[in-house]
Amino acid sequence: MACLATLTVGLPIFDRFHGLDIDLLHWFRAMSQFDAPIPRNSPTVVVAIDEATHVMPPFKGIPKVMWTPQIAMVQSAVLAGGAKVFGWDIILPTSAGTYLNNRRYDQALLQGLANERKENRVVLGQVQLNTEKISPHRAFVMMAGGAKNLRNLEINLDADGISRSVPLFLKTKTKSGDIEKTSSMSMELATRALGQNSLVTERGLEFDGRLVTRGSSQDIVLNFDHHHGAIPTYSFADLFHCAEAGRTEYFNSAFAGKVVLFGLVLDIEDRKLASNRLISQPDGAEAPNRCMGAALLPLPEARSTTPGVYLHATAVNNLLEGSSLNQPRPSVRFSLPLITTLIAAFSVLLLTPLLATISLTAMTLSWILLGTRFFMNADVMPIIDPLMAAGLSAISTLFFRFLIIDKDRRFLRAAFSSYVSPNLVEVIVNDPDGKIVAARRQECTFIFTDLTNFTAMVESLDPKELTKTLNDYIDGMLEIIFKHDGTLDKIVGDAMIVMFSAPIQQHDHAQRGINCAIEIDRWADKFAAETNSNGVPMGITRIGVHSGLVIAGNFGGSRLFDYTAYGDTMNTAARLESVNKHLGTKICISAATVNRSRDFIGRPVGNLVLKGKKEGVNVFEPLATATLEGPAVKAYLRAFTMLEENNPKAVTAFADAASRFPHDPLIAFHHKRLQRGESSATVHFDQK
Repeated sequence: MACLATLTVGLPIFDRFHGLDIDLLHWFRAMSQFDAPIPRNSPTVVVAIDEATHVMPPFKGIPKVMWTPQIAMVQSAVLAGGAKVFGWDIILPTSAGTYLNNRRYDQALLQGLANERKENRVVLGQVQLNTEKISPHRAFVMMAGGAKNLRNLEINLDADGISRSVPLFLKTKTKSGDIEKTSSMSMELATRALGQNSLVTERGLEFDGRLVTRGSSQDIVLNFDHHHGAIPTYSFADLFHCAEAGRTEYFNSAFAGKVVLFGLVLDIEDRKLASNRLISQPDGAEAPNRCMGAALLPLPEARSTTPGVYLHATAVNNLLEGSSLNQPRPSVRFSLPLITTLIAAFSVLLLTPLLATISLTAMTLSWILLGTRFFMNADVMPIIDPLMAAGLSAISTLFFRFLIIDKDRRFLRAAFSSYVSPNLVEVIVNDPDGKIVAARRQECTFIFTDLTNFTAMVESLDPKELTKTLNDYIDGMLEIIFKHDGTLDKIVGDAMIVMFSAPIQQHDHAQRGINCAIEIDRWADKFAAETNSNGVPMGITRIGVHSGLVIAGNFGGSRLFDYTAYGDTMNTAARLESVNKHLGTKICISAATVNRSRDFIGRPVGNLVLKGKKEGVNVFEPLATATLEGPAVKAYLRAFTMLEENNPKAVTAFADAASRFPHDPLIAFHHKRLQRGESSATVHFDQK
């Protein structure tokens, strides 16, 4: 399933998410604490025709084609200030001189272009729109030096409409019809700034000794700097007035050694959705100190689109700083989803739903943090494909677990939920080998209960009233049984069989059985009193408790599930419950159970040879501490000690106790025995 999920996200339909990885990583990096703002010196700056330019004289209300004298003045001042190269991200396809009937109107710009022609410090831009090429007016191109100083401004557009890369080279057709490869605006500006050309190697395209693209790719993947003012931006209007004022020192400090891009930073025109689209910020934030008071006007709200000139400026910076993004290799794109799918599959298979959710959440957060850390070094680590594959793997594994693996667990849960306390159900269900429910010989403690006068109650009540009374009785008993982690073996009418230490072994099973029996006795007395007060005849609940070896396991055949136990221990427990009616007691607990407990308060009943048995069982009746210290029990214990010692005075002692405490059932029982001629603590029962 993990491999299938990996292959699924490797289908071409999921390729569109590769670009989204870059968008998210830009945002994660911007939001992370790893990337604290640090001062930087951008190799590239922007001279922006901004909203401020359009509202200031002499530009207000005048089309850009008539700004050539002012453009010439700013361009000359910037280059005189030490700029390495001046690239045009705007196109003037017409000449104002043509419309003004004044061919000398553009003379200043033409002269400025001609002056820089030999130094190759000015590069004009053009774009290809479908089959139509939009270029500057031929006079500007000619004076700039022709094709050698003319480069394309194309920006790549991915299938989802987002610009994440810029071409470094484009194929163009010459006048002779030949196809040649020419550098783009970004590549050309970086080449001229650095004074060296790129190199095509077996690894890919190298520039300044660094690998820029791998394989045959000719596109640089943009690595945007999200800090405000990362690319210094100067308002064209402010620079014009600064040049008019002759403030050359400002141009020297702002543009010396810089690559300058001249373009639009406007509210609507030439804006792109790029890979930094999730990092919304206003244009012109933290712009450099202005020269004459004209500044880039911040927009009233943050924008998700980016002026196209910043994409070219980012590409130039990435080339000069070696910070372009490194896309993952195909082998990495396959192996990383495989890792996450395996983690997800094993989490769902081996952990509980809660722990699996925590594990998958932790993996997702860790994956994002790891990807962000790699992105700090300009390495793109796939995010969406691995996490999507993990999600598919988790869902498919969950279905597999539900339909196949958990089938037996659901069966066990349904089978045991009615037998044992809820906290033990999951222990049994999570036993993969079924060892817990397998038949084995072990020591257990059993409780048998029976409700007296049950038949009379059934005959005297209508079905609805009987159903309610009996269900309330059983519910109350089960609540106590499960509270002590007992296992319900059977309910036969009003009778219950309960065992401890099966199927889950309990080292204190004897103590649990004693405590459970005492609590059942107290609750049953209270329930019977309330029921009788409502006019419903309810008898007492008799209880027998015994411990010993049995064989416990699933004995339901191939079609049924019946977890029960077999052995003489169960028979003895049943006889102890039954003997209460002869003794006048409500609880009889064998010495086998008492001796295995750590805390028991009670009095001896005698050595009882139960019906069908040859060996006697020493039996005890549990008592409250206050009752044990009472005069009746003290009198009983004195008389019983004499009886155990075969002391003839036991007859007189029991007779005296019977006269003083006629309502004590055990005193009355032994007194009658002795009157019949019996003389020891061993009692034989011929009836159940």
